[in-house]
Amino acid sequence: MHTKVRALAARVAPGRPGRRSPWAGRLAACLAGASLLATLAAAPAAAPAAASRRARCTGRTVPLTFVSPFGFDASAGILDVFAAEHLGYFAAQCLDVSIVTSSFTPVELVSAGRGTITGVGSAADALVAMAHGAAVTAIATFGDTSDYALLTRPGITNLRQLEGKTLAYHSTLPVIIEEMLRRAGVDLRRVDLVDDTSYDPSLLEAGRFQALQAYQSNEPLTLRARHEPFREWIPARFGVRGTFNVDVVNSAFLRRRRAAVGAFLRADLHAFDYCSRHAVACVGFEEQAAAAAGATFDRAHALAEWRFESRLAWRHTLPGAGVGVESYAEWRPEAEALRSFGLVAHVPLLRSVEDVRLAASLYRGTSLVWPG
Repeated sequence: MHTKVRALAARVAPGRPGRRSPWAGRLAACLAGASLLATLAAAPAAAPAAASRRARCTGRTVPLTFVSPFGFDASAGILDVFAAEHLGYFAAQCLDVSIVTSSFTPVELVSAGRGTITGVGSAADALVAMAHGAAVTAIATFGDTSDYALLTRPGITNLRQLEGKTLAYHSTLPVIIEEMLRRAGVDLRRVDLVDDTSYDPSLLEAGRFQALQAYQSNEPLTLRARHEPFREWIPARFGVRGTFNVDVVNSAFLRRRRAAVGAFLRADLHAFDYCSRHAVACVGFEEQAAAAAGATFDRAHALAEWRFESRLAWRHTLPGAGVGVESYAEWRPEAEALRSFGLVAHVPLLRSVEDVRLAASLYRGTSLVWPG
C-alpha cells in the first residue's frame, strides 16, 4: 500500500516550536532501496480483516488530513500514523487519510481547517497554542512524563552553574525546563537565553552553548552515537511533572465528525501497538514514504527514537488505562506552571480544550478494542 503524502510547500519542515529538526548524517532516501525492500518483505502481514472491511466502506469513507508536526520523524504519534496507513488500518475504519509532511505551522493549519489532526510536544505546548486562539481540541496524550531534557557540558554538575552562561532553546523555552531550572535554584535573569534554530547538538560540544534544550529521544541519542561527552538533566528527576506528544484535532471537525476522529485514533493506536512489537518493519514503512517523497531518512536514528518513545509511552500511561488516554489531572501541573510563571495571559480551562472521553472509549481496560 502506498502512503498518501501531499505537500503544502515544496520542502520538509525543519521543525515546529519545541520539536525536532533534521539530524546531521541522514541517509539519502534514494540509497535506501535494497535494505528497505528486505525490511518490507520481512514485515508481518496487516490484519486480514482490512480488505473485507474496505469493501463495506465503499462510498462511505471519510477524508481526513494528518499534518505531521515534523515530516518523517519516527516519533510516537507520527511513525504510527504512517504505519496505520501502510497496514490498511485507516481503510479498515472507513477513512481516507492524507498525510502532510511539509508544514512549518501544523497547529495553525489544523486550526484553520486546512488539516484535521496534528501533534504537539506536550500539554503545555498545546495550552499555549490554545491560549493564543488555536481552535483545536486535545484527544490523546502519549505519556504522563516529559520527553524534554536539558543538555550541558560534563563540567556542569549543578544547574546553578549556568548563571552567567549561555542556554540555547528552540523558539520558546519549554515551561517544563523553566520549572526544572527554578526548582534547582537557578536565577534565570542571570542566564543568557538564546533562540537557536540550528537544532545541532554538536554546538554543545563545540562550546558555543553551555546548555541546550533537547528531547530525550533525539539529541542525546545523536550525541551518544557520536561518543560525545555531555550531561543530561531530566525534569522528572527534579519532581517536575509533565506530558509528551499530544494529538490535537480541529474543534469544529470534532463536533461534526466525532465518530471519524475516534476511528482515526483507534487505527493509530492499533498501529502503535503493532509498531511496538515490529519496530524495524514500521521504520521501514516510514522510510518507504520518505523515499517516495524524496526526503532523507536516517534509519538507525529513527529506530532508536521510536524504541525510546514507544517504551516511554508504555511505561507512562495512566494507571489502568491504555496508551493515549488522557486526563485533566495529567495536564494540570503544566497548566498551573503556565499560570504561575505568567507565560500566557489566560490559561484555558482544561474541560474546554481536552476531550478525555474519546481515547478512553476505545479501550476495554488497557486493551484496545479492534476493529470496534
